[in-house]
Amino acid sequence: MHFLETPFLLFTLLAFPFFVRSQCTLKIPNNPLTAAGLATPFELSGCNQLDFADQGVFVEANIFDPATGNIQIYSPLVINAGMTSTANNTNHSKSGGSAGFFIPPITPTVPNGAVVALWFGSNADTLTLTGDTNTCVNGLDNSVFGQFAYCNAPAWFTAVNGAVANGLVKVPAPGTGLNGQACPTTRDFRIVDQDQSDNVVTTYLLINNDTLAQHTPENAQANPNAEVLSNASDNALLNEFIQPTLKCTPYQNACATCSTGQSPALSTNVSELQGAFYPPAGGPALVPLNDPMVLVNGNESLDKVNLYRAGVGQPTADQNNASGTTYCHQFAQSGIFIASNEQAFTQVTSPAADQATNLFTFLAMRFSASFGPAPGMSFYFDAVAASGP
Repeated sequence: MHFLETPFLLFTLLAFPFFVRSQCTLKIPNNPLTAAGLATPFELSGCNQLDFADQGVFVEANIFDPATGNIQIYSPLVINAGMTSTANNTNHSKSGGSAGFFIPPITPTVPNGAVVALWFGSNADTLTLTGDTNTCVNGLDNSVFGQFAYCNAPAWFTAVNGAVANGLVKVPAPGTGLNGQACPTTRDFRIVDQDQSDNVVTTYLLINNDTLAQHTPENAQANPNAEVLSNASDNALLNEFIQPTLKCTPYQNACATCSTGQSPALSTNVSELQGAFYPPAGGPALVPLNDPMVLVNGNESLDKVNLYRAGVGQPTADQNNASGTTYCHQFAQSGIFIASNEQAFTQVTSPAADQATNLFTFLAMRFSASFGPAPGMSFYFDAVAASGP
């Protein structure tokens, strides 16, 4: 699907505090890292998955086979608690399921010995995991991250990093894009915002306004008028807008639940791998102490930072490499990057047409909201002026 035709809601929600969002609870099925568990719908309560723009929750699984080095992407289906399977309601009658319906998920192939991990993203304010959460991290004690969570991610990164070191997994270089610029990854200060490495690029289908389904090639072909539900993801912004504009190619893997059969993944795995093995010239952007998702009651917490970093394969934090002050200084690279690519970004449709007129103004708005209202915008216009006509 062409990136201009994809209805992604890509603004990072925490960067826009005037939005009032919901608090969601997601029930993880039994044995969620197995084929059967992945193919069991994850049940949402406290939020309405049909109201995806404000309350949707999205899940992505990565299945790594250490015997072959293959990585598969699979998107478990999230449904509202109480929804009825279309397999059990062949007439698809409203009386058969007042809460709505879902098309049964396909079952992924999970090789023997595979290492499976899950990542979660949400368009609501907060996401709390319940159910079989033995391998999951939702935050620090009762302080949740917010829109992000994961299960078994540290083990996944350990296994994949070992396979990279042994030559079994090949991580491609990001490459060079428009005007000789290095193509960005999720660890590049040029494209991050105040809460980097969060959310996923999973999409679902909403059919006839009442039926949820995975975005498989088969479901997409059978339901051409279905609405595509998406997570407000920085990673999708990178994969679907910034990289194509810069003539860069995302690092993709096979994905049975993606309409094209491939996906760049949520970027808290394969693109994080790119960022780790090919750090940007300006230094890597790593989750800092002042990231809103790692604060505890408004206070900095090194323990919570390290829990978050473990879920996205980033190195252990200390007071120096997690300094919010240093992060904000380096974040200035983003304003210069936006200004220097004004001509290219102006030609691209805005990811959020109700918020900005094109990709350039959208990125400027996003930068200002992350950097701070007046100082951020002031710096941004200074960067535009310095870039010349």
